[in-house]
Amino acid sequence: MVAPEGSRSDGLLWVVAQAEAEIVQRYGFLDDAEQAVSAAMFDPPDGAFLVARRGDAAGPPVGGAGVRAISPGIGEVRRLWLDPGWRRRGIARLLLAELEHASRDIGLRTLCLTTGDNQPEAVSLYVATGWRRVAIDKSAEGFRFSKKLGSGEVTDEIRSRRNTANTRSEEWDSKNP
Repeated sequence: MVAPEGSRSDGLLWVVAQAEAEIVQRYGFLDDAEQAVSAAMFDPPDGAFLVARRGDAAGPPVGGAGVRAISPGIGEVRRLWLDPGWRRRGIARLLLAELEHASRDIGLRTLCLTTGDNQPEAVSLYVATGWRRVAIDKSAEGFRFSKKLGSGEVTDEIRSRRNTANTRSEEWDSKNP
């Protein structure tokens, strides 16, 4: 299940903490820009944070992603993270699709994000889901991507990803009570 959660929710705080721990694990530190990220940045009306939970709304969090407006019509995606045991099940794609939908709801037309060169799986995900790599100064680290948002209707692709993610979660639950 994927749903929006506020900045004081245990799910959001857990996802942000796990994402930051993985950044430190992969890069050895959190730079100033990463340390400046706060849960409150994702609060409405200028942001949204979605948490994926195992099973239903009461289930434990398995991942999440946030977006915040950085200028009129433009949003920045931050803290897309999934528990390693839940990766490669379509949940990250579902989170991105739902985050795009939530972004349209708060008036965003274009999204951007940055990911590091120690996250090749993230780069592959963004390319596979229609994000465009943006040229940046050669001295800058990492990769920047942008995506113009479409009409905003819940597409068959989103419905299919919701069903696939729910089925995989139910299969996991039946094997791991």
